[in-house]
Amino acid sequence: MKLHFPHGDHADVDLQSGQYTLGSSEQADIRIEDKGLGSIHATITVDGSDCSVSVDNEARLISVNGKLVKSSKEVREGDLLIAAQVHMKAMPSGAVEEEEDDNRTRVRMALPKFILRGVSGAYFGKTYPLRGSTIIGRHSECHICVNADGISRKHAQIDAEATGLVVTDLGSSNGTFVNGKKVEKADLSVGDELKLDNIRFLVQTPGMTDPALEGASKDKPAKSSPTAQHAVPADSGGGGGMLKWVITILVLGGAVAGAWKMGYLNGLLGG
Repeated sequence: MKLHFPHGDHADVDLQSGQYTLGSSEQADIRIEDKGLGSIHATITVDGSDCSVSVDNEARLISVNGKLVKSSKEVREGDLLIAAQVHMKAMPSGAVEEEEDDNRTRVRMALPKFILRGVSGAYFGKTYPLRGSTIIGRHSECHICVNADGISRKHAQIDAEATGLVVTDLGSSNGTFVNGKKVEKADLSVGDELKLDNIRFLVQTPGMTDPALEGASKDKPAKSSPTAQHAVPADSGGGGGMLKWVITILVLGGAVAGAWKMGYLNGLLGG
């Protein structure tokens, strides 16, 4: 993970494991001269894939995605931090920047390698990116909040590691299942089904289609057009052939009747 400063307050900072002080002091690891910053305004702590920001005084204003940090708060990739007037973006190390037409810099986030797609209940079709550590549970502060009775407050955790995904049950009441098997800790691969109580998810990569939706589309019969429903083939025989003969007789009958009327009138005029 790295810390990006979209307003150019500081050069990007690669966040390795350890602590980084942020402030206006020369002793700060990330020094930014801003009148709103304290000498040591906040501390960013990185422990493996976990990252958090903390303050030792609530007067040191810093927020994560608009929520003030009162003591400590987790920071994830994509989060926006604002300390006084200094904006910082937590980004994946591989994220790149692009220049817009008006020369402003915007951040293009790297796509996650894995996502969870809901395939049951109220979460059907919903997708969730898997970056770093992702906690799933009923509590509103979970990264993926699943508000269902059978889900524990903190039910399971998925860690995106260099070698793939690992899911760990967090002592849930109703268990965590991978492909129908109850697990305490297990590897996850693309195509695996993760079930928490009765809520099911599929492990996928971005861009993969939902098999359930794709199957429903294939099984749905093609809708015929109104014209096709009422069209009668010209040489289909049966009712179609009878209709053709009826039309022919009516046309010929009309022609004969017209000729007879013309002969009758000519006779009257000649007499």
